[in-house]
Amino acid sequence: MVRYTPLGNGRVIVAFDPNHWVVDFYYSKAARDNHSVGHPFMFGISVDGRFRWLDGSTLREMDYAGDTMVSRALYAPEDMGVEIVTKDFVDLLEDVYARLVTVRDLSGSRRKFSAFMHQNFYIYGNDIGDTGIYDPALNAVIHYKGARYFLASAIGEDGRGIDQYAVGIKEHGGLAGTWKDAEDGRLSMNPVANGSVDSVIGYSAELEPHGSRSFFYFVACGPDMRSVASLGGGLNWSRLVSMLRRTSNYWDYWSSRRSIRLGGDYPYLFKRSLFILATHLNAAGGIAASLDSDQLKVNRDGYYYVWPRDGAIAAYALSMAGHSSTAMRFFDLMNSSISDEGYLHHKYYVDGKLASTWLPMVIRGRTIMNIQEDETALVVWSLGEYVRRRNDVALLAPYYEGLVVKAADFMSGFVGDDGLPRESYDLWEERYGIHAHTVATVYAALESAAWMAGLFGEDDRASKYRSAASRMRGAFVDRFYSKDVGRFARAIIDGRPDFTLDSALLAVPLMGLLDPSDPRVSSTVDQLRSRLWVRGIGGLARYEGDQYMRVRDDPTIPGNPWVITTLWLARYYLRVGDVPRAMEAMRWVSSHAQGSGVLSEQVNPYDGSPLSASPLAWAHAELLITAVEMDERLSGFPQGVSSAAGGDGL
Repeated sequence: MVRYTPLGNGRVIVAFDPNHWVVDFYYSKAARDNHSVGHPFMFGISVDGRFRWLDGSTLREMDYAGDTMVSRALYAPEDMGVEIVTKDFVDLLEDVYARLVTVRDLSGSRRKFSAFMHQNFYIYGNDIGDTGIYDPALNAVIHYKGARYFLASAIGEDGRGIDQYAVGIKEHGGLAGTWKDAEDGRLSMNPVANGSVDSVIGYSAELEPHGSRSFFYFVACGPDMRSVASLGGGLNWSRLVSMLRRTSNYWDYWSSRRSIRLGGDYPYLFKRSLFILATHLNAAGGIAASLDSDQLKVNRDGYYYVWPRDGAIAAYALSMAGHSSTAMRFFDLMNSSISDEGYLHHKYYVDGKLASTWLPMVIRGRTIMNIQEDETALVVWSLGEYVRRRNDVALLAPYYEGLVVKAADFMSGFVGDDGLPRESYDLWEERYGIHAHTVATVYAALESAAWMAGLFGEDDRASKYRSAASRMRGAFVDRFYSKDVGRFARAIIDGRPDFTLDSALLAVPLMGLLDPSDPRVSSTVDQLRSRLWVRGIGGLARYEGDQYMRVRDDPTIPGNPWVITTLWLARYYLRVGDVPRAMEAMRWVSSHAQGSGVLSEQVNPYDGSPLSASPLAWAHAELLITAVEMDERLSGFPQGVSSAAGGDGL
């Protein structure tokens, strides 16, 4: 299910479902732990004794408010004579999630309403051993387990707090949950429960004819009872108003660092992608692939990890959008995570600890390295672009020996007799071999490392890396291209070329391995466009016969169209000056963005609905990169961002 208008400050992250209910609630020092994992925090209202949960059927608007990371929603429940406007935010500095609720009378008569806010915590991702308790001194309900405490309450503009509460058992022993208690408009006032628990709090007020009343609902987060009581107990109306103002002002300024002059929906999507990408970046420097916890339902694992590849591209996109200092924290994390041998592993937790993997260390009884070498390469390349954009060699110093040299030494040595990279897994995490995408990214990384070595006057190292890159390029042309087929192979597996058409081949021109106008490149891309552009719905599939999340067995569909692959195609066309085709691909992406600009990993090839992780940080990063490159092309600036070595840059 798509996650809308994610909000975060690097420690607290919340995201909403199509009802505008919180369904993902991350909190820790590095926003590592999800404490709702897809279970909704519902929101309801009773007007003159008539109750209704406010869900998608009553929701009329949902988007970021202006150019800020504040989520605005408008509910208009039929036959209740009121409208409800909410503004949600995660405070910039304090670990507080808050919602400003304004209820307005439309009937012209005096009314009384009670709003009900449901807390559905699964602390540390499970419902075992949780406690929910009402604290009368704080007039709040506190949920806690271990080192995670959450204080939920409300405060009106007149200073009044909650007037009802209930804590109880959920989804156990035949009990649905405490939320059922709200449906008669009166809560049980049960003060404590433990195990699998949820809670509801209520806030009531009167409405004058055509008048409105506002209150804040809030959840304060802390590592222990003392800290959460201090933080939550100190929240009053004026302080919450101040928090909303500073958070709104900060993100409005933050998002204006780089503007694009494209028309249509692109400026809107650009800023929304910035906000969404920012919520995936935590205080430790981790850039999560996706905060959409619905992926847990597929195989009990998800996308809330740092893939070095995805993070490197996101860091590059942030640099292009004027947020190099934000990207710097990612390189700090990679600098501390790289192995002693000089490569990066498959994926990491958002705090840099080694995460789960499905890449084996043995194939057919042979010991292998279960890495994707392009991940190491893209981190080095992205760092080079970061330094070049800031034009400040001092930025490189903390990473030069520990990250750049270590990784470049590994990449220049991890080669076969012909100079090509040794076998590793492809970027799709499916095949073990020597892949065109890996060759292109390693080539670009070595060229970038050579440039960075030159900045420090280490000419021998620079020559070593540049020589390895040059040899790799020559071997690639010799071994991957076929005149008979008229295109490059996507991989060499067990010594044999694999000529399956694969969008990953677009890395060859995008990373500067070969010139985009090279006839061999043009022929390859023409075949990619002809056979991977999905019939009917449009968009570029990953590769021929892609089975991942396939909707049905249909030989006319090469695979589901992906946002990132379609944007790669757009960027290739920009490089060869075919702006109309580039715009065609960009329009496809724009037309398949969800509410508030959310981009999914894939699209259903029959009805255009989102598939897999939504939002996907990589997709939003590619949108930012493509929009900047298109803007520069149409504005007459040099197109794209050349690599540190003078290539075309991803």
